[in-house]
Amino acid sequence: MSERPAPPATHDLEALVAAVETGTMSGAAEALDLTQSAVTKRIARLEAQLGSLLLERGRFGVRPTPAGALLYPEAKRALDVLHRAADLVRAERTERQETLRIAASHTVGEYLVPEWLAEHRRSGGPPVRAAVTISNSPAVLQAVRDGDVDLGFVEHDQPATGLETLVVGRDELVAVVAADHPWARRESVPVGTLVSEAYLTREPESGTRTVAEHALAAAGVSLRPALEAMSLEAVKRSVASGGGFALLSPLAVGREVEAGRLATARVEGADLHRELRAVRRRSSSTSVTGSEPARRLWRWLEARPTAT
Repeated sequence: MSERPAPPATHDLEALVAAVETGTMSGAAEALDLTQSAVTKRIARLEAQLGSLLLERGRFGVRPTPAGALLYPEAKRALDVLHRAADLVRAERTERQETLRIAASHTVGEYLVPEWLAEHRRSGGPPVRAAVTISNSPAVLQAVRDGDVDLGFVEHDQPATGLETLVVGRDELVAVVAADHPWARRESVPVGTLVSEAYLTREPESGTRTVAEHALAAAGVSLRPALEAMSLEAVKRSVASGGGFALLSPLAVGREVEAGRLATARVEGADLHRELRAVRRRSSSTSVTGSEPARRLWRWLEARPTAT
């Protein structure tokens, strides 16, 4: 099977269409913002490629030959399709630039990011469409590095190599138990006491779990999970059923504590404080990081008091 010849160049087809529609080479040149000689060269190149005379020239100007009359409607249709395709890509790019793409780890994503976005809107900034993905901290960092999102929010203190970070909040993990658990009547529990109860926790890459287990290791305590769950809600439900304890942020259990289903106690002997951070790709001297909505939110986060 013989190889098909290359199709005509877009610019050459545009010259033919303009010449047919205006009826003169000078009219085509004006329509395309070219010199008349440039238009003539493009049409000559098209005729040479196709091996047919496409335009008749005379005192009347120009008009299509039979071959030109066959090519004109197809060329116009092809150009219209190409322009529509380019418009679709530009529109998608504009929408992507105007959409604030966020990835956040569970606690900060579910309990702080929605509040920050609402507060940012109330501060008088331009309206923006936000798309928020909830994931664990390593997945958030990877999404930021890959450019899949504009901003990320993470909960652990591990290095964010190659990324710019901003502390946006601080909290302290606490022991969370069912409302009828013996620890529910205590303000704090010694870190060594934790080994006597079933430890319920998120998956190994969870930011909350990472911070908790690093702090416990520093205090000389190692816990073997009785339950590992991908869902924060699953951990809370298991705790509420009396299955043991979890180490979580007060942010994540505020409603349940207020409703009397869960209780919290500080852990003595372990530093369970942590920083909540926003992350984004570093800008270079020749580029600006992220979309304009992302830059506006970052500046707003820099200016506001750090959440505690």
